[in-house]
Parts: sequence; structure tokens; C-alpha cells
Amino acid sequence: MFFVPFMVAAIAVMTGRAKQLNAEEEAERARCVADEEAAKARHAAEEAAEHERARHAAEEEAERVRRAAEEAADEARRREEEHERAAAEAAEALRGAEEARLITERRWSEGVRPECRPSEDDIIQMRAKYLYSPNFLHFAVVGSSGVGKSSFINAVRGLSNNHAIAARTGIVDCTPQVTRYPDPRPNSRIIWYDVPGAGTPDVSDWHYFNALGLYIFDCIIVLIDNRVLESDLAIIRACQQFINIEVFIVRSKSDQHINNMACDRMPPGFDPCDPDLDDETRCQFMQFKFKERIRFVDETRQNVQMNLESKNLVPQKVYIVCKDAMLAVWNNSHSPRAIDEAELLNDVRECTGRCFESVS
Repeated sequence: MFFVPFMVAAIAVMTGRAKQLNAEEEAERARCVADEEAAKARHAAEEAAEHERARHAAEEEAERVRRAAEEAADEARRREEEHERAAAEAAEALRGAEEARLITERRWSEGVRPECRPSEDDIIQMRAKYLYSPNFLHFAVVGSSGVGKSSFINAVRGLSNNHAIAARTGIVDCTPQVTRYPDPRPNSRIIWYDVPGAGTPDVSDWHYFNALGLYIFDCIIVLIDNRVLESDLAIIRACQQFINIEVFIVRSKSDQHINNMACDRMPPGFDPCDPDLDDETRCQFMQFKFKERIRFVDETRQNVQMNLESKNLVPQKVYIVCKDAMLAVWNNSHSPRAIDEAELLNDVRECTGRCFESVS
């Protein structure tokens, strides 16, 4: 009897132990399942994160490729623009070189080499050679040989050609070198320079302006005779290149030319100096002389302006004078032969004032 209850108790214990083991096994299985699920979840999360990183990387790469493509396109456009700009600059440089060549050739043909600009040493040497003084104005009288430069200088200095201190005059060119003539009148601050004629065997046209140092003068008076020469135009162009040099164009020997024009209208053999001329003939000659004077003045002005325009030079006045009228007017007297002498005197005085103002 005692054995039965013991067996029942043992069976109960064993049954409880089995249930406990089953519960533990079930819990272990549940834990393992949970661990597997957690691992799967972690793996899925890692895969999702990796996919996200891959997507970001792909987007970044796509953005990098896009930027690189845009930069490449911009670089291509920039290079194309640089190429076009370089081509345009090269074409412009070529045009400029061609224009410079044509200008150089034209200036050569006109008698002045544009590249021959004087250096500071050249200017210093020429000023020393011509005794240049900042307290005076220096006027150079230039022009072709035989145009009357020495007679003009004598007249503007108030001297006749036979005066003791007058510049030497003659049929041939009497000025072998630049000659300095101070103005003898009291308080005058002008020094006149008689310059050898251009176009002589010793002085070629293109060499004239630079070799004689005309660039140091404050004013240049270009004397012309029957026609405007290439050497005259070359000097005028050179003066206009130097903004500090004023230039006057002066037609000399007007009385001689007007007299010759009037004589050409008289009968053959006519001599205006014949003391036996009758009053009627003399009156007819004076009428012709009056008419020819008007024609001479008009034709001279037109001819000078036409020559200036043909060389693209700045138009300017031409002063028509003769030495006897110059001498009278510049000595405060009157001459019936005068045309532009008084106006020239006035403009030279104004030029003198401007020059002194510019250095004061």
C-alpha cells in the first residue's frame, strides 16, 4: 500500500519535470526564432541602408557626371569664344598693319618718315645747336629754294635787303645752313631762323624736317611761290604731328605775280617801267592789275586749300604778301601793295601770346 502513493508521486514529479523541459525547449525555440527574426530584420535594415547609400552614390555620380558634362560644354564654348576672339583680334591686327603700311607708304611719298620721331637727346642737341632759349620764341622760315625766305625774314625784322645786319639774299639759295637772326627791335622776344631750301641737292624732302631739327621751333612759317610743292606739304604735315608747333602758310612775291599777270593782258612788248607810256595805256594797265589782283588772291587760296585737302591735311588760311608791303606794315606804315600783311602781323602776335601763355 505504501508503494502505490510513492509511484504516483514519482510519476507526478516526472510529469512536471517533463512539462518544465518542454516549456524550456519551447522558450528556447521561441528565442531562436526571435533571434533569427531579429537577425533578418537587421540584415534587411542593413540591405536597405546599403541600397540607400547606393542610391545616394548613384545620384551623386549622376550629378558629378552632369556637372562634368556642363563644365566640358562651358570649356568648349569658352575655347570657341577665345578662338573667335583671337581670330577677330588677328584680323583686326592685320587690318591695322595694312593701314599702317599704307599710311607709312603715303607719308614716305609725301616726304616725311613717320617713324623718325626725335628722341629727348635729339631735342636737347638741336636746342643747343640753335641756341634755343626758353625766354624767347623761335620762328623758322622754311620753303623751297628761291622762294624768298631771306627777304621775308628781313622784312619781318623791319630791315631792307641792303641793311648791314640783313639776311643775305640772291637768285640762288644763299642759305647753306640754318642761320639765326635776332629781332633788332627793342623788347622783341622773337628770334628768326633762315632755313635752307627743301628739295635742294643737299637736303632731300623726307630728310628736311628731321635732319634740320625743325621740331624744336615754336612756330614754322612755310613760304610758297607759284605752286604748293610736295616738300611744303611734308613740312605742314610734320608740323601738325607736333601739337606744340604752330604753322603759317605764306604766299610770297604777290606783287611780282600780279604785275606779271597784268602784263600778260597787255599788247606784246609792253613794259610797265617805260617812262614814255601814255596815260591811257598806263590807266589800262592799272585796271588790268586791279582785276588780276582779285583773281590772283582767289586762285591762290583755292589752290592751297585744294592741295591741303588732297593730302588730308587740316585746312588753314594762306597769307598773301610781298616783301615791300611786309616791310611797310611791320614798320607801322602803309603800302598800296598790301594784301594779308597786317593780318599776318596780328596773327603772329597772337601766336606769340599763346606760346608764352603755354609755358608760363
